[in-house]
Amino acid sequence: MVGEDVAEPASATDAAARAAADSAAGATDPDEVLRYARALIAAPSENPGGTEEEVADVAMSILTDLAADIQVVRSEEGRPSVVARIGSGERPHLVWNGHLDTVPAGDPSTWSSGPFEGTVVDGRLVGRGACDMKGPIASALGAIAALRRAGISLAGTLDLHLVADEELAGIHGTKVLRDQGLLDQDAAIVGEPSDMEIALAERGGAWVTAVAHGKAAHGSQPDRGVNAILTMSRFLLRLREALPDRVHPLVGAPTVNVALVSGGSAPNVVPDRCEVEIDRRIVPGEEDPEEVLAPFRLLVDELVAERPETDIEISLRDWTEAAETTGDSAIAKIARDAIAAETGSSPPFVGFTGITDARFYINDAHIPTVIAGPGSLSLAHTANESIGVAEMVDAARAYARIFVGFLGTR
Repeated sequence: MVGEDVAEPASATDAAARAAADSAAGATDPDEVLRYARALIAAPSENPGGTEEEVADVAMSILTDLAADIQVVRSEEGRPSVVARIGSGERPHLVWNGHLDTVPAGDPSTWSSGPFEGTVVDGRLVGRGACDMKGPIASALGAIAALRRAGISLAGTLDLHLVADEELAGIHGTKVLRDQGLLDQDAAIVGEPSDMEIALAERGGAWVTAVAHGKAAHGSQPDRGVNAILTMSRFLLRLREALPDRVHPLVGAPTVNVALVSGGSAPNVVPDRCEVEIDRRIVPGEEDPEEVLAPFRLLVDELVAERPETDIEISLRDWTEAAETTGDSAIAKIARDAIAAETGSSPPFVGFTGITDARFYINDAHIPTVIAGPGSLSLAHTANESIGVAEMVDAARAYARIFVGFLGTR
């Protein structure tokens, strides 16, 4: 049944399955994994500002060579997600999710080489999306290629969801797959860069808009006006007071970040408006929109008491739920054993500070899910984003073991 996981996946403890997992891992081709990653990086898919069409074509070309059953699922706006199926079509049923889009590359002069060249420097692949997350996708594709090379037929079914729009909340990607009933697997892996540690929880996000209203005046007579930028400055300097005293054991404490600021109309005018966008990360548990907004509004009330001319409106622009699952599922156990087989040590259960599409599988489809992928989140979204080539290859070997361990062989 969907979301119930599989307590004893087919042949997971059988000696033949262990031998098949060893064979699949051993059949991984490092040059192939790197070639896949470079081809994906060479197809720009910046979000916003671009499209996933080219990189979707690259992924489909690779998957066609791997004899996958492929379909393209589009959002109403036409954004493509690639859904591929490998295996028997029977249960157990596992899905691996990765996103095709990346954040914009930014100023090319901040890169040591072209952001879409896929240059290898000192054993690291450099390029936009290298770790977030075209490198992890290459690892999953490399694992499937290894299974085929080793002559392994899966007893169960493996889906790949290579989706659009994750960087801007997945509205045109995994959410579309959810709405079309395609999240029906027994377990899920989301391959976001976690250093191949196993994340069981992720933060959510509240994007809060604050607007300060003032009174315009001539710039040479500022006392005749109310400077909205100064009003907002007082608010922002105390913003951390709006955070609750709460710490989640895996993802840590809630955070707040001032992300965008706009205000004023001319250099010689006292500004009568200032608007900021605030990124407030939430943790799994009891946080809800009203609970998040209330401290911001209380802070405004305190500022009004100190300065009656203060006028700040607070509103919620977007809300993304946090998500959490447990480490006692079959997929968590099998993933831990598979990664340990490649690295020599059992990976810890951790939290993921970013927002991922795992929430759709966990919260909406109630599918046991782990976040586990090569690369470091600390390098995502940066100039000279990179991933270790050896990390991708080790991940491909681990994924091959997970696919065999969870799905079994025929």
